[in-house]
Order: sequence, then C-alpha cells, then structure tokens
Amino acid sequence: MAMNMFGKIVLAAAVVSVVASVSAFAAGKVACVGNSITYGYGIVSWPDQTSYPHHLQEMLRGDAPGDTVENFGVSSLTVRKDDQASYWKGHRFAPAIEFAADTVIIELGTNDSKAYAPWNTPAQNAVVDSAITTDFEALIDTFQVKSKPHIFICLAPYVNNVDWNIIDTTVVNRVNPAILRAGLEKGVNVIDLHFYFSALEKPSWYLEDLVHPSVEGAKHLAEIVYAHLQMDTLRVTQDDNLTLKASKGFGYQWYKNGKMLEGDTLETLAISGAGEYKVSVKIDEKSLSRIVTAPLNVQETTKLKPDVRVGDLHENNPMELKSEHHFDVRGRVLNVQNKFQKVYSKRQY
Repeated sequence: MAMNMFGKIVLAAAVVSVVASVSAFAAGKVACVGNSITYGYGIVSWPDQTSYPHHLQEMLRGDAPGDTVENFGVSSLTVRKDDQASYWKGHRFAPAIEFAADTVIIELGTNDSKAYAPWNTPAQNAVVDSAITTDFEALIDTFQVKSKPHIFICLAPYVNNVDWNIIDTTVVNRVNPAILRAGLEKGVNVIDLHFYFSALEKPSWYLEDLVHPSVEGAKHLAEIVYAHLQMDTLRVTQDDNLTLKASKGFGYQWYKNGKMLEGDTLETLAISGAGEYKVSVKIDEKSLSRIVTAPLNVQETTKLKPDVRVGDLHENNPMELKSEHHFDVRGRVLNVQNKFQKVYSKRQY
C-alpha cells in the first residue's frame, strides 16, 4: 500500500516529463519550514533519525552528496501573522531566512484550522481565509529576499482530532483552498499532501492523535516530497515565433515577469512581447499538486519573415549606417552569433 501511494507520484512524473530535462533536480541547501508535522512531534530523536527532513536528507544525498537539509519545524505554529502562535514570531523564523536556502519546503496551515470556530460567522471565516492566503504569499516573498530558492508549498495532510479542534473538513474546505490560492498567485510549486498522505488509506502512517506522522509515516512523507522535487525540471518550449507550449499536464496557469496572466490556462500561450515566461502545470488528474517550469526569457522580436534572406532586406547604402541588428530564424535579437547559425540583419541609415 505504501508503494501504491508513492507510485501515484512516480506515474505523474512519467506523464509530465516528456519535454523535461533528463537531469535530476539539484536541491542544494534545503530548508524544511513547518509545524510539528515537519519537526517530528512524538517521534523526534537526538540525533534526529526519525523526522521527514532527516529521511529527505538521506534520499537527496543518494543523488548529490553535497545536498543539505535543515529542519526548521516548530510545533503548534500557524502561518497567520496576527496569531499568537505565528511562525513569523517563532524562534526558527529568522534562522530559516538566514539559511539562504536553494530549496524551501513550507508545510504550514494545519494549526490555522483551529481559527475556524464552530460559532464563527461566514464573514469571520472569510477573514481567516484571506489571512492564510495573504500571509502565505508574504512568507514566499520573504524567503526570496535572502536567496532565490525553488519554493514548494504543501497543502495540509489529512488530520482529524476533535479535542484539538483540528478537523479534516475544515482543512479541505477552508485551509487548503487558501494555501492553493497563494501558490497559484505567486507561481510556486504545490505538493498536495492531503491527496498523497492520509490516515484513511494508511493508518500506520499516523500516531494515535491522527495529526502527526509515525516513524513509518515520516519516511513516506519524505518520499512524497522527494518525488515532487525530482519533477522540478519542467521546461517551456517555443513552437514558433509567436507561441509557447507547456509540458504535458492536467491544467495550466501562465505567468509573465512573475505576474499571473489571468485567464491564460491553456497548454499553449500566445507571446505578448518580450519578457520572462513560466507556467504552473497540474501534474496529476486527481491531486492538486503543481510544478512550475523554469522561466523562459523571450527577447525582443521583429516582424522579420524567416524565409527572407539577408540580401533581400537591404542593398548597399552609401548613407551613414546608424545601427545594425542581427536576428535568428525566429526574429529574436542576437548578441552572440554561432557561425553555423542562420542569421538575418536589419540596418538603419
């Protein structure tokens, strides 16, 4: 059963990696940011040999011995800034930022579900929704100040503890949609832990509290995260001078210069001028996991026709030459030319 759960991710990776790079993702320095699920509540040992970040370290070092994983998990904390138990106020927040990670995995939100009290009005619940989304976005931005890491945010896994007011229906209907909105708005990777990690399918992965991973569960949680890291090699391709194409997937959201392009949710995108383009690809039909492609820098284009030869563009002109630009077959400006490359020129006198 454990391999079946993990196998869903492996299958998804095979589906979407058709145009991906064949090399594995280089994680580098990895910051695991989160609550008690990340920390390893109930199973922690010293030295740590039980938490999911520990197991992730072992998996990554099998690919790259230099990869380093640091556990910045703290029990009971939330993502909302105004909460007394906010991660922003916790003792591991500043060290996590100063770590200057190459990869950041954020697993927060489970404790935010406590804010949805049974007596809340719809307006009060909407305020909590907004705070989770807004403060998740702010946390993503904050990690990008010290370094420019690959960021993965996690939808909260299955939980169900009435005594702690941590209810799974609240996670499903309120918390995870708010987290997903932040991930889509900021254009970062999303790991749907709720789909891949559940006590309903594998009770032995949980402690008796039905919130925290067991020793067995922590290892499988690391496998899920590791599998998503290995999929962070997707690329955008340029079919012609006017169109970009995403890797194969089950849903798309395009971005230009870091901003979401509202309504651009198809596999292809018409280029709207020079800029940096990327796309969030939904990697599985049933889960909400998404991987964001590496950015593609589209340079200035011209109306130059690909089948026009250089000699057809101009004749020798006795007037003073003011400027000369060179373009490739797709009309992109060339700063460096390859002697085997077909080059077009445009002169201004």
